[in-house]
Order: sequence, then C-alpha cells, then structure tokens
Amino acid sequence: MNTRNLLTLMAFGGSMALAFSSACSSDDPVKFGSSDQYCSARAEAECGNLAKKCGASVEACTSKRTASCNNAGAAAANMGRTYRPNAVQDCIDTINDVYKNGASDVTPDGEKNVEKVCQRVFGGTKTERTACANTFECDGALICDSVCATEEIVQLNAGCGNAGQVCATGTYCQAQGGKSFCVEKKKENDICGADSPCIETLRCVNHCVPKVTVGNPCDNDSECAIEAPFCDLSSMPRKCRPKYESTTSACKEFGSTL
Repeated sequence: MNTRNLLTLMAFGGSMALAFSSACSSDDPVKFGSSDQYCSARAEAECGNLAKKCGASVEACTSKRTASCNNAGAAAANMGRTYRPNAVQDCIDTINDVYKNGASDVTPDGEKNVEKVCQRVFGGTKTERTACANTFECDGALICDSVCATEEIVQLNAGCGNAGQVCATGTYCQAQGGKSFCVEKKKENDICGADSPCIETLRCVNHCVPKVTVGNPCDNDSECAIEAPFCDLSSMPRKCRPKYESTTSACKEFGSTL
C-alpha cells in the first residue's frame, strides 16, 4: 500500500470513528435528564420504603410525593438554584439507605442526611467566601457558615474559628480567650444550657438527663429518644413515638388518610 492510500484510509477511519462517537453521544440520554424524572424516581424510592409503613397505597403515596417534589423544585428554581441531574443518584441511594427495612431504623440524623444530600439536586451558584444565608445557596459541596466554605470536620481540642469548620460528634465549638476550640459536650447530670449543650443522646433540663422514651410526654422532637424520635403534636399530652406509623401526621405526607 502506498503512502497516499494509507493516509486516505487513516483519515477515513478517523472520520468514521468520530461519526460513531457522535452518534453514540446523541443517542445516550442523560439519566434523570429533567426534574420531572428526578421527582418520579424520588417518589418511587420514598414510597417503596414508606407507603406500607404509613398504611397508604403506593399510588397515593407516589402522587403525594411527586407533587411535593415538584413544588420544592419550583421553589428552588425561583431562588436561582439550578437542577443538577448528576446529583440525583446520590439522593436516591441515600433515601433507600435511610428508609430501608420499612423505615424501622430511621433516625433524625438519617433524615437530616437525606435533606442535606437531596437538596444538592438543585444547586446554588455562590462561590467560596461569598456571603450566604443557607448552605443550598452555595455551589457544589460548599456549606454556608456566614460565607460559603469548604466543610472541615474538626476533632476534640482543635480550633474551630474558621468558616467551614464543624466540630465532630460529641463536641461543640466554644470561644476561649479570643479563639474557638472544639470541646466535649456535657454528660449526664452536668449543668447545661444554650451555650453548653448535652451529648446527642441526652437532653437539657438545666442538667443533662436521658431523652424521653416511647409513650412519654414531650415538647419537641429533640427531647425524644432515638427509638421513638417523633414528638406527636396531635396527641394530648404530646408523646414520643416512632415517626412513621399510619396515624402520625408525618405519614399524611406519604399518602395516609388516617
């Protein structure tokens, strides 16, 4: 084969490869390409785990959760946040993990994580060191700490005065001599207050005391123990109970009519 024929064949082969690549790209749709697809997938994940627990049909639950998701998406768009399909799978996976086993293991921390991850589906645009009012105004994985900042989990006795520094579980940020450090949260029977919180398994009633167990009176969710983390405002007196049962107000958001 002479040089001219070889070059012609190479050029032809390269053109065919480029055309094939372009064709594949155009035929390869983006997963969750629209917010409607996201809301459908999210409702399916939520209701697959929660509908039965809440005594609702999957259809009623899906209708309720899809509408709720679409409304939240519209509100986020009105705030200038942008739909990001590449963040959807993390949201779906987190929902399935937190609400697995029919939501029998769900915890307040788990639900906070769902909120944290799924809010990222509609991302903000504010860059690092830009003033912010909440985390979801910030771009990517940045958090709001007066300004958008990279999150850094800080351990016991380490400094926590810079934007983005968050004290590890069991500790809180305390000012000391013009600087701030992560110190231990208060333990059972220790004096506590707004500026000296108890460890996560206790509540503050002047002193750190055990959290309220199932069926006992409460004023808000933060007072309830992990096995019954929901302070039912519909009962009188209010009582701690599991969050997702057919007669709880939380389940009305998932299609329950009881």
